[in-house]
Amino acid sequence: MFSRFETALKLTALCLILGLCGLTWFQSQKISSLKVENQAQAQTIQQQSESIIQLKADIAENQRITLELSKAENASREEQNEVLNSIPRAEKQGSVFNTAAPSSLINFLRK
Repeated sequence: MFSRFETALKLTALCLILGLCGLTWFQSQKISSLKVENQAQAQTIQQQSESIIQLKADIAENQRITLELSKAENASREEQNEVLNSIPRAEKQGSVFNTAAPSSLINFLRK
């Protein structure tokens, strides 16, 4: 009877050990797959960080260009205002000043 109990105990211990070994193997496989997934996510984060840096550089360049264009536009408007202000009042009130210009001339001046 004692040997039966001993055999049952040994079988139980063996099953427990095999179960723990199986659980350990399963967990190691899960850890390995999580490491691979983590590495893929880290690579994605790195690529997105590089994209963000490039986009920030593009934004800065666009702001610089916009500022330059704004300055050029302001200078052009000031120049136009100076030209308009330099025309004497008598010429502005004359009939030649108020006549319509040819459309080709207007298109040229707009450019």
